[in-house]
Amino acid sequence: MPTEATLTVAMSNEFGDMSDPNKVILDWLSTDLGVVSIAICSTYITAQGVFKPHPKKLQGFLRSIETIPGLLGDKTTTVPTTLYDITLLDPYGYDISGGILADRSASVAEKEVPTEDLYIDSELTLTIANAGNAKTGRIILEIGG
Repeated sequence: MPTEATLTVAMSNEFGDMSDPNKVILDWLSTDLGVVSIAICSTYITAQGVFKPHPKKLQGFLRSIETIPGLLGDKTTTVPTTLYDITLLDPYGYDISGGILADRSASVAEKEVPTEDLYIDSELTLTIANAGNAKTGRIILEIGG
C-alpha cells in the first residue's frame, strides 16, 4: 500500500496573526514517491476542531526557517534523501522562501534567515520533493511583526 503524505502543524500563536510572534512547527512524512504537498493553515484548522481559533492564513514577517531532517514529533526517524527540496508556496504558486530551501542536508539541521523582509499574508502550501520513500523531517518557521 502506498505511503500517504502527512503534515502535523503546531503554532505558538494560534490566531496566526501579528498580535504575537508565531513559531510554526511542521512535522512531515513524505509519500512513497518522496513528495509532500499540503496546505499549512488548513491542516492546522482540521486538527484543532471547531472550538479553537482558526487562522486562515499566516501573517507577519518571515524571520527564519529551520529544517531538521528525520525528526518527527520528539523522535528521530528516517532521514530524507540528501539534497531534498522544500518550497513554501502562496496561493499563486510563488515560493515565498525564494529558493533558499533547495538542496537541504539529510544529516544536519540548517537554519536560513532571509536577507530581506519577507512579508506573509496568505495560506501557504508546504511542498517537498526528492525526499525519498516515507521520509520525515521538521520545519520551524519563525514569523514576527
